Amino acid sequence: MAGKAILGEMVLKSLATEAAPTVETLVADHSQMVFRIAYSILRNHHDAEDAAQECFLRVWKHKDRLQDVQNAKTWLARIAWTTSLDKRRSSHKILSLNDGESGTELMESLSDARPAADEQLAERQKQQLLQRLIAGLPEDLAQTLELSTVQELNSAEIAEVMKIPEGSVRTRLFRARKQLKEKLAVLLEEKKHD
Repeated sequence: MAGKAILGEMVLKSLATEAAPTVETLVADHSQMVFRIAYSILRNHHDAEDAAQECFLRVWKHKDRLQDVQNAKTWLARIAWTTSLDKRRSSHKILSLNDGESGTELMESLSDARPAADEQLAERQKQQLLQRLIAGLPEDLAQTLELSTVQELNSAEIAEVMKIPEGSVRTRLFRARKQLKEKLAVLLEEKKHD
């Protein structure tokens, strides 16, 4: 009888642990997702690392609220999203203070300075083309598409992260994919004539 009581207590403790994840568990389980969200917004490895660290610092500051979190993945995605947007806004302010050089010109000059390895050139070019096409989309469509494809969040999770209705998420995804398809068709047609 005592063995069953001990076993019952162990089961209750494990259920309590599952209900309220620890910060360490969240970092171990979701750090890659947090980094990918940050990178999709910031497009810079070091800035994305900083944003991911800031995200988990915010989680640490509010660790007493962990027991109230219903979906840790979505909650962390929202924190990563807002942290990254905050970082991007602050970096745009800093860039605009430079000698009249626009932030996009500076970012393009930095990204082009790094030579690619021969065996990775074709893949890198495809990725860059896709990133340029996505960047050419309206910001709301690009962000929604990135959360869906890169972060692999579903419509409900994206709606919660972006604080918009789920129907709007589906509409944005449809419009983003349609515009990308049209842009790719134009590029392929141009390539045929070259």
